[in-house]
Amino acid sequence: MKTKTLLFIWLLPFLVISQFKTGEDITISTPQNDDVYLTGKDISIDAMVKGDLVAAGSYITVNDSITQDLIVAGGEIIVKGYVADDIRMAGGKLTIDSEVGDDVIVAGGELTITKDAVINGNLITVGGKTRIKGVIIGMLKASAGELVMNGIVEGDAMLQGGELKIDGIIHGTSEIVAEDLEIGENAQFHKDVSYWSEDGQIDFKNSLFNATAKLDETLMGEHEEIPWKFFGIAAFGFWVFYILSAFLVILLLNYFFKPLLTEAVTYIKEDLWKSFGYGLIYLFGLPILIAFTFMIIIGIPISLFLLSFYLFSLLFGHLVGALLLTYYLEKRNGQPWGVWRTSFIALGFAIVLRLLTFIPLLGFLIAFLVMTLAYGLLAYTIWQNRNRKNPKLVEE
Repeated sequence: MKTKTLLFIWLLPFLVISQFKTGEDITISTPQNDDVYLTGKDISIDAMVKGDLVAAGSYITVNDSITQDLIVAGGEIIVKGYVADDIRMAGGKLTIDSEVGDDVIVAGGELTITKDAVINGNLITVGGKTRIKGVIIGMLKASAGELVMNGIVEGDAMLQGGELKIDGIIHGTSEIVAEDLEIGENAQFHKDVSYWSEDGQIDFKNSLFNATAKLDETLMGEHEEIPWKFFGIAAFGFWVFYILSAFLVILLLNYFFKPLLTEAVTYIKEDLWKSFGYGLIYLFGLPILIAFTFMIIIGIPISLFLLSFYLFSLLFGHLVGALLLTYYLEKRNGQPWGVWRTSFIALGFAIVLRLLTFIPLLGFLIAFLVMTLAYGLLAYTIWQNRNRKNPKLVEE
């Protein structure tokens, strides 16, 4: 009872929100008065969202205002509209070209803060290539393979990069660690600078205003590995992306395979061990079939298709298991929960299962048992349906 209560408390904030959309292309063209959750390929926000916006997709463009938080994950993300509160963003190519009311935390391959961007809080970022041209009112913490800072930082700055060029203005104290550090002609430091570079002493030219720059060898350790203070950012980015992508997959599984999933849970009590056996056959038998078809020239296309399918099933096995567990609880409850409640409960179970897999040995065993039972139930259900359609198979 306690577990169910805690689960309900965790899910309650999501269950009361009404604005959900999923699809290939999504455009928000009318003002939204609640929090909005979106999953799709191309997402465009062309009207105000009076609440949080949470979105995952291949291409995401925010053209209008968000009155609270913006949490997004995707391939390419462009933020052009005003965001009144925080931004949490993870993805491949990321651009912020607007004013942000509070903090921005970003993890991605390529980040650009344009010259027209204003971040009224702190900017914390980790990624491959970072360009900062706008104004940061708070503190700047950045770690990147290639980092260029041409903007204005009103607070302190902690910068780490493989190649690092500073050609902007920093009003607070600075801590800089880089393999290759370059100070541009327009750089200004208004408080003291501590730095380390593989090149040793660096010429700060005329960039120091009532400030000193000191080579600090103790900062060399920062270069050896990404500091733990930045590791949390990357972990956050991973979990944002995982949660949103997992939710999208759960919605798609729900949409296309709900009848099969709901039927499969009916065999949990009576045919659990048979289903487990079918799961073992799937996990160990399919690779053998793939290897066999690969040895036959005309069977190579089939083997490649089966291999892709098999790898996909391994990747999302815990999501299938989470959905089956959710439908089993729904069946015991005796009343349908609806697609959104079912999806969010399944997402909660999926997160728990994913966390358990990080436990050495035990995590692997749990993942194996979940996938074996999940795919065993589905295989057994498909086989039973085939037998009902072909009674001769049962007689034989």
